[in-house]
Parts: sequence; C-alpha cells; structure tokens
Amino acid sequence: MKNIYLILTGLMIVLVTSCSDDDNSVNQPSGLIYTYYPAAVGDSLIYDAELITKDAFTGAQDTQIYQLLEVVESIFTDNQNRPTLRLERYTRLTPADPWLISDVWTSNMTSSWVERKEENVIYVKLAFPITPSMTWNGNVLNTMDPLTYRYEDLHQPMVLGSLSFDSTLTVLQRDEDYFTERYYFVEKYANHVGMIYRENIEIIKDNTIPGQTGIKSQRKYKETLISYTQ
Repeated sequence: MKNIYLILTGLMIVLVTSCSDDDNSVNQPSGLIYTYYPAAVGDSLIYDAELITKDAFTGAQDTQIYQLLEVVESIFTDNQNRPTLRLERYTRLTPADPWLISDVWTSNMTSSWVERKEENVIYVKLAFPITPSMTWNGNVLNTMDPLTYRYEDLHQPMVLGSLSFDSTLTVLQRDEDYFTERYYFVEKYANHVGMIYRENIEIIKDNTIPGQTGIKSQRKYKETLISYTQ
C-alpha cells in the first residue's frame, strides 16, 4: 500500500506529459509537475507554529508557540474510489514534551490538482500544470466565497532556517488590504518535500481615531518547517 500513491502519481505524470502542449510546458522543468506534493506512508514533517491573537471585545492579546507534526499514516479508498491519504497531526509545546494527536485530515491528488480536507473543509492547494499564468479557485470544493490562488516565485532556491531547498514555489491565496480589514494567506512548497511554510493574517483595523489606524482584532498564524523524513 505504501507505493500506491506514488504509482498513481507516476501514471499521472506520464499522462500529462504525453498530452500537454507547448504552452503547458513553458517554465515547467521536467520532473517538477507533481513532485511539490510527494507523499508516502510514513512521511512526516515537523513545523514550528505560532499563533498571535487579539480579541475585539476585551482587547486581550495572546501568543501561542508550539510544534506541529504531520504524518502520512495510511492510504485508504474514499467514497469516490480514490486512493486517499490519512494525515495525522500532532502537537507539543516543546521538544521535551510527548506528541499529542490533535487532528486527522485527508488529502487527494488528481491530474488537475491537490486537494486537502482540513477541519472538514476541502481546499484546492495546488493546481496543474505549474506555470506562471495558472490561477484557480481554492474554494471550488467548499461552500465559502471564491478565492483566486496563483503561483509566484516558481522553482526558486530557498533557505528556511537550517534547511535549504533547491526548488520552491509560492502559492498566494489571498492578499487584500481594505480600510477596515487586512487579509494575507500564503503557502510555500519545496520540490520532493511538500509544504514548508504557511502564513495566515486576518486583521480588523480600528479607525475610530482620525488620522490613526490601530488593530481592533487579529489572528496571525505561521507554520515553518524545521525537519522532515521521507
């Protein structure tokens, strides 16, 4: 069962390569079609996580710092008869603490995209082919308002803390700045590794004082990869 997902991925690569036209292959290095989201049973990624919040009613601010472990626990067949990854997620406050399971998510890869079910909401994380002009609705499989995702900084080397990656890409999910609100959602992926960085910023601004802008409420969340096994 461990290799079923990889075999499926290989078959999709052959299919897309044989059917793609010249436009689809522009800026698409050979072998980098599906490998930004590799997955096999036993793969694991550990992140440093940080959550900063401010309550709109009380004004109380809080910062939580912890570590997050995501493990590809198994592959099962979903109700659409697709091989599906079971992703077990664990948290701990410090490296000296035991891991405690917090969530179970799932993920599927098709020839068109990568979808992940997070907290019972399905998002389209990556879309194929990976080209500068590719855009897609990350919320197409859920009931939320449409969000246009797009690629930036394709196939670029990157250093993240003590880790170095030969080829990475950025998925800009949302970047909106209004008079009273600010939203910024981004994820970064490394070839043959998967997601290495996530940042979500939601800010409600306080414009009650003329000429000044403060923060009425906020939620800032970051995940930064610190180690992985594959």
